[in-house]
Amino acid sequence: MNSSNNPITHEKAVKLRKKYPHTNPSVIRNGFVFGVGYRCAYGLGNVIQAKVAKELGIQVVLAQQSARELERTGRTYENVIDLGAYSSQEANLTIPWSADGDHLKTEEHIKAAVAGGCTHFTYDVSNELKKSIKEAVEQLTKLINLTAELKKGKDFTVEVSFDETEYTTKFDEVIFALEELKKRKIKVDELAPRFPGFFEKAIDYYLEKRDDKNTVEFERYLIEILKILNKYGVRLCVHSGSDKFSIYPILAKHTKNNYHLKSAGTYYLEELRIVAKHNPDLFKEIYAISMKQFEKDRASYELSTNTKNIPEISKLKGEDIFALLDTKTGNGDLRQLLHVTYGSILTVDRFFNGCFEALKNHSDEHYEVFKKHIKLHVDPCFVL
Repeated sequence: MNSSNNPITHEKAVKLRKKYPHTNPSVIRNGFVFGVGYRCAYGLGNVIQAKVAKELGIQVVLAQQSARELERTGRTYENVIDLGAYSSQEANLTIPWSADGDHLKTEEHIKAAVAGGCTHFTYDVSNELKKSIKEAVEQLTKLINLTAELKKGKDFTVEVSFDETEYTTKFDEVIFALEELKKRKIKVDELAPRFPGFFEKAIDYYLEKRDDKNTVEFERYLIEILKILNKYGVRLCVHSGSDKFSIYPILAKHTKNNYHLKSAGTYYLEELRIVAKHNPDLFKEIYAISMKQFEKDRASYELSTNTKNIPEISKLKGEDIFALLDTKTGNGDLRQLLHVTYGSILTVDRFFNGCFEALKNHSDEHYEVFKKHIKLHVDPCFVL
């Protein structure tokens, strides 16, 4: 992480939170919550996310990072949440916002998320689920109890993540887990299942093939999982929620607008669109490195990317690349390639600083691009 463009120090963030209560992350348990994870430590887009949240009147998880993302970008939970505080103050965002320690798997992950100031904890027990649901519950119990011990009485929300498995989450496993945790007097606020079909990064939901937009099975599963979650007073959380336009109205209808939708790396792509438009030479360098790093960086992601479907980027103008990266009409393979190679780019000063300059010099366009992108996601998520 390049610290030269970091807009706030930890010491200043601490003073800010003491003086302005709204710059502290909150605990959110009701209504639609939109996770807007922002990966770039220069924070320009995080401020815009806060401003758009205020303008649209939506609850957001302004600080949202997984342990994997922190490792790849060289950031910390402290830095992510400090930037959330700074952004909320810059935007005068008085609507509650929260801070999510996402996909936490180990005790070290928990300690870092608590120390950083997270208010929402997402416990990923995908490794234990490969062995048995009983082992998953034991790990959940261990990690949640550790969080409570470290939080020392401070409130926080608990999310159980079952989504990073190779199989659709089984209803009986959900019931077993929630029943066991209830017996142990552990309150679960949210649960993220693995739905039937595919929730790949940077493209829409599909059932079996990319052009298969059949949502019948998804809706059928959603109805049944909600019956279980509602019985236990647990909200639904949807992971990898960016760009899943075909299912947003279905989610809104059946959850009655009371759920948590996570998005993250898609904002990095929106910023790369602006970089490509105004500094195409820099973008082409970024693309070349991303192509070289793709096979390595894709290892922890479920993707169907075919790089042969990507046009010859070196021959394109900035405007053409800008269009090629469009959320709805762009090239999904290019978007996925760039989406998962963020760590290989944002840890290189030349790329980090180059992106910062391009975005800073086109701040009005940056705002409009982000606002349009967020509205594309949020507008279909409500039943009016």
